[in-house]
Amino acid sequence: MCSSDLFIRSTLFAVSLLAAVAVSLPALAQGASVRDLIEQERPSADQNAVRFNQALAAYDNGNYARAFELWLPLAQENDLAAMRNVALLLKEGKGVERDLERALYFFERAGRAGLVSAQVNAAFMHLHGEGTAQDYKAASFWFHAAAIAGVPTARYNLGVQYERGLGVERDPARALAWYALAAQSGHEQALKRLTELGPSPRVFRKD
Repeated sequence: MCSSDLFIRSTLFAVSLLAAVAVSLPALAQGASVRDLIEQERPSADQNAVRFNQALAAYDNGNYARAFELWLPLAQENDLAAMRNVALLLKEGKGVERDLERALYFFERAGRAGLVSAQVNAAFMHLHGEGTAQDYKAASFWFHAAAIAGVPTARYNLGVQYERGLGVERDPARALAWYALAAQSGHEQALKRLTELGPSPRVFRKD
């Protein structure tokens, strides 16, 4: 870029900045708060949906950097699916430098807001010590949240934790209960553990 280009761009920026100030002053004088003005500048829900789908198309085309660029602002605005997707890209190092700590941050942020898939991802990261020190107690917290929501994998892993006393007090009865719930959804490993440890698995199959 030549110096003349820089001059043109900076001049246009200065003009637009003055225009913004000129527009803002009357609005403030009429009683609009700074917060109101910020809200007016935010993209609409429809605009955000378009950006999300553009990011999804970029991802499907293998343009992970573009997908990350589009999803990140949405994640920062509390779009739960965008948080999860940003976390996955950070975890896998696709389109962005791999950063397990940031990935865990976004998984947990989405998980706290109720996104079940993010809860499962956060649980496994704590279980394996990815982006944080290995923490069985934190893993059990997130597995429990997802297990309550009905995720068979979370129910099975919570059963394992109760069976082995990992992050929770060892409780074979609770382990069997979580294995049974996972088996109801057809989780093969849970069904196997029931066969080995508990009553006949036929009791726990759905009709």
